[in-house]
Amino acid sequence: MLRYRPDGADIDAVIDLRVILQTHHHKLDHRALPALLLPRKGRLGLPDFEKVFCSDLAPEADIYTRRGIDKAQGCLILVRPDQYVSEVLPLDDHAALAGFFDTVLNEAPA
Repeated sequence: MLRYRPDGADIDAVIDLRVILQTHHHKLDHRALPALLLPRKGRLGLPDFEKVFCSDLAPEADIYTRRGIDKAQGCLILVRPDQYVSEVLPLDDHAALAGFFDTVLNEAPA
């Protein structure tokens, strides 16, 4: 993410990371989240709490089941700004993720 971001820009200026967790939102501990999911942004460095979502745990509303995603394995979905799903990858396929970004983004100038 950093190699495409202009120097001094917010961490999510180019790639906006979001996550859906399999926990009830009352049980979510924001203090346990990695900094990438709770970035401090803007002039005042305020935390962005809108990166993390919790799935609806009701069986009829389960996003994992409805979209055919293995709950144990998870997945990474790349969505363009126009909401087109560009790629669906395993969480650990770092090479495919980097390769995808290399084909659509330019490195930020040093």
